[in-house]
Amino acid sequence: MNAAPLELALSQLLSVPVAAIALGEGSRIAVLADTPYVGDARGLRPLPLPTMLRPKASESDDLGIFFGRDNEPRIMGSRRTERGERAVYLRHLPSGWRDGREEIGQLGGSVPGGLWGVLGAADPELVCRVGATCIIKRNSGWTSAPAGSVKRTVTLQDGVLWGLEVGGISGIDAHGWALAIPAPKWSEPRAFWATRGEAWVSTANELFHYRDGKWQTVPSPVGVATSFWGVRSDSVWVVGSTGAAHFDGQGFRPVAIAGALQVVRGRSDDELYFGGEKGLFRAQPPVRARD
Repeated sequence: MNAAPLELALSQLLSVPVAAIALGEGSRIAVLADTPYVGDARGLRPLPLPTMLRPKASESDDLGIFFGRDNEPRIMGSRRTERGERAVYLRHLPSGWRDGREEIGQLGGSVPGGLWGVLGAADPELVCRVGATCIIKRNSGWTSAPAGSVKRTVTLQDGVLWGLEVGGISGIDAHGWALAIPAPKWSEPRAFWATRGEAWVSTANELFHYRDGKWQTVPSPVGVATSFWGVRSDSVWVVGSTGAAHFDGQGFRPVAIAGALQVVRGRSDDELYFGGEKGLFRAQPPVRARD
């Protein structure tokens, strides 16, 4: 990648390691760090989890942070314990965090197994448990579908749910998950972005780009890529172990931001958020580029 770095106007919002970011309605932001944070354009404040909801020393979490349709944060995922994996679904109320599994129907019980999916104001939301059920939550009502035997990384793009697995990228309907884009020869796919007819997938060593009905291998511009976000196929952002880059439909251009990054999210190309080891950054095009 020989293009000159893309200069963005960066402002640092947090200086603690960031694992996940969620953007709500208006200017609402939620951040998953050792202590969760929530806020808006005026700033962020910590929302500590009570001791009873935090993992014990012998346990570990694999969690994401989201906004619910009340524009308050949710934390969802899995907790690995000595007795196996169990679900985590936490809801924030004015009184603080609490177990919110009553929101997810039959998946809120004590059956073993973690949760995965996507939540937010956009339609639909999705909550799944391996070997059990996926609940598809639309404004018009809930439906359910078989979850299948594997955990998928899920994204919602243009109203369509996509799931990444070793075998490729799948879509879901009332009958369950069905493979939409078969995988090439890859191992341990990690992160992805997908829309109708186009997709990006990262593995430990490279990127895979699907376009015009075929896969192409692309050298990663960010080391080990950990997260994608994009508004359309000719504007996709990616972050990883060596920084960030932007794909404009033809090629990648590096972003002038230092350090390993874990996640990128945005409302538009003019309002991006990067999170990683050094904290949370808001990025905008320089004023001179917008005039």
